[in-house]
Amino acid sequence: MKEDNQEPKGFARAKQKTEELLENGEKLSKLLGDAKEKANHKKGKLKNAWNDLQALLRLVNAWWKKEYQEIPWKTILYAASAIFYFVSPLDFIPDFIPIAGFLDDITVIAFVTNSLKTDIDKFKEWENLPKHEE
Repeated sequence: MKEDNQEPKGFARAKQKTEELLENGEKLSKLLGDAKEKANHKKGKLKNAWNDLQALLRLVNAWWKKEYQEIPWKTILYAASAIFYFVSPLDFIPDFIPIAGFLDDITVIAFVTNSLKTDIDKFKEWENLPKHEE
């Protein structure tokens, strides 16, 4: 995981909240469902970040279902925190503010996917294996 990027505003708070979610399967499942629904509804506003968000959703979901466990805890925390930040109506810039409301979501998604590039690439390789065999 790359460590050279400074975290976007509000991301540290999202990580704190997300640690609790990762210990509660029901809440994590709800978060993933809410994020998928919001992403599909806001696909046009997310532009290129939509694909990155989809990768984060698949990664956290595979980890949660114990299908993909070869991943550092910090990677799961960052990925899930980006998802939490995206879903949260109380992020740094609220979504109801035109343009800027999704710009901060896109910034967090880009920060996380850039920071986790190596782990996300490994996950995508795993996804492309027949029946996810390693």
